[in-house]
Amino acid sequence: MITANTLAVSTLQLSISPSARWTQILLAAFLALGLAVPPASAKCLSKDLKAPMITPVVAASLADAERPDSPPSNAALSIVGLWNVTFLSGGEVVDVAFDAWHSDGTEILNDYTNPIEGNVCLGVWEQTGARTYKLKHPSWSFDSNGNLLGTVWIGETVTVSADGNRCSGSYKYDIYDTSGIFIEELNGQIKATRIRPD
Repeated sequence: MITANTLAVSTLQLSISPSARWTQILLAAFLALGLAVPPASAKCLSKDLKAPMITPVVAASLADAERPDSPPSNAALSIVGLWNVTFLSGGEVVDVAFDAWHSDGTEILNDYTNPIEGNVCLGVWEQTGARTYKLKHPSWSFDSNGNLLGTVWIGETVTVSADGNRCSGSYKYDIYDTSGIFIEELNGQIKATRIRPD
């Protein structure tokens, strides 16, 4: 039986141009893909330290690390600047990031996890030795359904190399639930190469 609603829908479908129909189909496909995306969880650093990751090679930072320098200035020995950082646990790569350390004592890390998982986080740092620095930055933690689980406090201690082109050290992060109760500590090593403007 044909109802008024069926007739209205059929008339509407006939009046849509072929290009508009393709737009509708593509929009429906994008919406379907969007619904298939796994739920988000915020992280600056891959939370799964046991899962090896493919390490992207950043050609510019390789060139920066290998170029000969004149004797470094005091500024070159500072942590201030942009770094290509690799995080390791048990010798396996668990995250890769671009990390900007600012002269005002703040830091921004942008890692290569999916942006939907929260791949940018902020921190604060201070110098603790001639070329050694410590960093702390907080991150949110979510379950696979997007529910807040708590916070992760990421800490680093790194030392800039004598030529100012590299830094290395250790990291740890402490995981807390939403009540502030400590759950677990995970740790590993950091290796970084300075990225220069020239």
